[in-house]
Amino acid sequence: MSWEDHSSQSRISPQAAFLHPCQPHSEKTSVTQNPGGKEDYFTAITGSEQRNLSHEEELSAEEVSVLQAQLMQIGGNTLDKIGLVGVLRWWVLGSHTPTGLNDIALHTRLRSGNSELHRRIHEHALSTDNLSYGFSAPVERIEDAGDIVTVPTGDGKTWKARSVICTVPLNVLASVEFIPRLPADKVAALQQQSVNRCNKVHVDINGSDYLSWGSMATPGKGLISAFGDHLTPVNDTHLVCFGPDPGCSAGITLDNLDTVKAAVVHLLPENKQSEAVINRIVSHDWNKDEFANGTWSFPPPNATTKYLSVLQRPHGNVFFASADWSGGWCGWIDGAVQSGMQTARQVILEQRKAAVVKKKVLPKGLSIDLSIDLSKGIVRCTI
Repeated sequence: MSWEDHSSQSRISPQAAFLHPCQPHSEKTSVTQNPGGKEDYFTAITGSEQRNLSHEEELSAEEVSVLQAQLMQIGGNTLDKIGLVGVLRWWVLGSHTPTGLNDIALHTRLRSGNSELHRRIHEHALSTDNLSYGFSAPVERIEDAGDIVTVPTGDGKTWKARSVICTVPLNVLASVEFIPRLPADKVAALQQQSVNRCNKVHVDINGSDYLSWGSMATPGKGLISAFGDHLTPVNDTHLVCFGPDPGCSAGITLDNLDTVKAAVVHLLPENKQSEAVINRIVSHDWNKDEFANGTWSFPPPNATTKYLSVLQRPHGNVFFASADWSGGWCGWIDGAVQSGMQTARQVILEQRKAAVVKKKVLPKGLSIDLSIDLSKGIVRCTI
């Protein structure tokens, strides 16, 4: 049971009316905490004193260090390279709180892993009996002839369709040839590549001590954060560590194992560093991967406001869907799902428009023989 008071010009809801803005099916909400008023501060009252906490109080050196490490972990590069709007999007989607961002971004993960997710999606698509597919076949170019789109691939095959959804990552997309050529603003957007070229390193460290532990460092020794993720079958702690672009002064390359080990140990508590035993290190150099050329997408300054809508815009019968230009969780699985669903709907609507049948007046004496095969979805018309 619920009710609202409409006796004044504003709405009053005596019952619970608050909901989390991350709820997927809410479209219209109102903000109840509005900055910028005359008394723009927080009053804290204890048993012995009352104090106003203003926005002007500066961060401590410790807080600044943690914030810098957090931002470098988010953007995968130095602070001058990452775009503020990209950071603010994460912050908003994380409910405007550090704990909210942490709970949404890091608290839970797929138990079966991403590979199993990809496998399940592929199996589901395959079960429709309406899927043709090929693997290990890099796209060479995309040709849009108006009524048909042709995609030749490196294995010698050619794929044809009325519409194509291109999901090539942003940092690789410029290597694909488009016929006709992409418009100038889209070409410019592709030059504003993701600046995230971070290292992600998985480490098994001896024993279970670090399961609940986390660390951030600025400056680090090539890695700027680490946290305990889970225990391995032999009861070692599995750590996940992050470091910024190897090309910047705060980063390291992954080709020197001793350097990577030193970077991990530097993040450990000082009284534990000498006794640390690292049993395994696993990483993938996404920056040298020709099909990625970087890690999760993160925009440089000004790129979001200037080019996000340009990247999302179709080019003729070629549509674009990727987490790299998602309107929400850019660079995440959630962003890929969002972009994929929106673009699929876009394609369906466009193809429905194109399916309008043109009317034709027949001369006297001609007849139409119409046959329909519902099992195959075929309509035959003979005049």
